[in-house]
Amino acid sequence: MKKIIFTLCLLAMTGCSSIQDMRNRNPNQTFVSNKSVKNIAECILFEWQENTPRYGSVFIQPYSDGYTVYSESQLEVADIINENNRAKINFYHQGGLFDYRIDNRVKKIKLCI
Repeated sequence: MKKIIFTLCLLAMTGCSSIQDMRNRNPNQTFVSNKSVKNIAECILFEWQENTPRYGSVFIQPYSDGYTVYSESQLEVADIINENNRAKINFYHQGGLFDYRIDNRVKKIKLCI
């Protein structure tokens, strides 16, 4: 039984992409805003953290000319960068997530822009 559980866990983990893997493909959605990169990143962080009990922890880190906000296991990633004096938000998510979870994350991004 332990071998079966270990194998299932191993298979589940190998299907996950790293943040860099997601950045190497086109974003699932892109948004732009005239608000500051820092304000948008902090807003997305706080909005996503409202669902921490349901979806897990959310983190923020510096990235390029902006920030990355990402969920536990990097299931969803939002890169918020400065591009042509505007904030550009690239949203990525892992495949196989429920639509309601993705829709919730996108809704929170839209609240912040």
